[in-house]
Amino acid sequence: MNNTQRLMRQTSARQFVAALGGRFHVALLVCAALYLALLLAARLLGLIPDRFTPATLAAVPATALLVALVLARRASAKTVARLIDTRTGGKELFLTAAMIAEAPGEFAPIVVGQAEEQAEKLRAAQVVPFRWQRGARDLFAALAMLFLAIHFLPQLDPFKKTEQRKKTAQLEEKLEQTKKMTALRSAQLAETGDRQSEQVKLALQQLDKVFKEAKPQDREGNLKKLGEEQKEIGELWRKVTSDLKPLDKAAQSFGATDLKKLQQLRDELKKGDVSGWKKELGDLRDALRKLAALPDGAEKRAAQEQLMEQLNELAQAMKQEMNSPQVAAALERAMQQLDLAKINDLAKDAAQAAQESLQLGAEELKQLAQAIQDGKALEDALKNLQTAKQLAGQGKLDGAEAKGANGMADFEKLFREKMAGLGQSDGEGQDSGNGPGIGNGAKRPEDETTKTGFKTEKSNSQLTGGKMLLEWKTKEVGDTGARAAEYRDHVQRVKQGVSEAIQQEQVPPGYHEAIKKYFDTLPEKPAK
Repeated sequence: MNNTQRLMRQTSARQFVAALGGRFHVALLVCAALYLALLLAARLLGLIPDRFTPATLAAVPATALLVALVLARRASAKTVARLIDTRTGGKELFLTAAMIAEAPGEFAPIVVGQAEEQAEKLRAAQVVPFRWQRGARDLFAALAMLFLAIHFLPQLDPFKKTEQRKKTAQLEEKLEQTKKMTALRSAQLAETGDRQSEQVKLALQQLDKVFKEAKPQDREGNLKKLGEEQKEIGELWRKVTSDLKPLDKAAQSFGATDLKKLQQLRDELKKGDVSGWKKELGDLRDALRKLAALPDGAEKRAAQEQLMEQLNELAQAMKQEMNSPQVAAALERAMQQLDLAKINDLAKDAAQAAQESLQLGAEELKQLAQAIQDGKALEDALKNLQTAKQLAGQGKLDGAEAKGANGMADFEKLFREKMAGLGQSDGEGQDSGNGPGIGNGAKRPEDETTKTGFKTEKSNSQLTGGKMLLEWKTKEVGDTGARAAEYRDHVQRVKQGVSEAIQQEQVPPGYHEAIKKYFDTLPEKPAK
């Protein structure tokens, strides 16, 4: 590389850097002015959101540098040669040398030689010196002014735009929270939805195995195994049915729809069939999709209000009939999200969130239906366990007879037939009076000299509802028949509260009949 080429290349590079710096300087001042204008619009007028922080100042020089790089171009060889001639007084020597190849002649060696001599004495820094002080001053001054404006400009809101944005931001945050709750519950259902049903299935399979492996001669072993199964299945029954509401009350209301339709849905629900309820939710989802496609206007607002009313009616009906917290929560979120869809800025996102909540409601219904079916299966199993324990106590539980049984219904039929053959009912603790008892009838020996801790004294407890039934403390002499009437009233109140107490305490269904029969045997008149 000769001296002329070296000088032109170095000069071209410095000229590009100088041009880039000049464009960066101009672009920086323009970007700073735009930043200041936006800041004033946000702080003094409230027309745009105020998201201006010291960190955002980095956007000013970054944007200016990007603009400078886009606009910067390298100069051609002729331009660089002309620049060298202009800055050094070369009288177009370097321009002629640069173009000598395009115009050959007998003077070319002379021109090139003179250019080489001159280039040896010159440096690119002499041709294109860097003067950066002014640009750096302007850069720091502009950024300092913007920094002070960010910190000291007050926030005004003459058009109430800032207040409106704050309310919208709060509602948007609320919408995001409901979306997160829906997503979290959906993930939970996907993870644990089948786990409970699998536990029920395994428990019933184990009970089936215990029934079929029972040996009549092994009374103690049979009773022990049955007791363990009863405890495990009872706990599982309470877990499965903890959120299920008894479906034995009369239909109440379903908004504007007829009670006949509600009664049909209730009957299906008793069987674990929630297809009718899912259809109601599906209709609401279809209506919501049509609503989202409507343009803003009176028609859309009217359709939105109607859809809100329908969703509220369905939520109330489900709350009355099912008392499922999960389904109620999903529908409640859908109503909240549908209400947020009235805001233009949130309309699309809120409508989509409501769709997801309704879909979650359908998944909750599916889970509820499975819980009802599992609860019924466990209830049947507990009833069979009660009967099996009676048979085992008499040495009549024979697994060989149950080899062909397939499911709790077959066991129920088999056990009922065996109990009938023994002349007994299948209720625990009750004898039909037609068959023999469990004992052999022998009189057990008693030792009257045995010392015990028994004390013949009365309790000082007062009579209160549900606590003590057959004894109370009194000092006065009552009227004839008054105490008997009072006793009878207490007995009747206790009997009336038995069913409610069974449901509230979640007593496994295998014990229901025995508890009710016990209270039914209480005498209506006090013993003399």
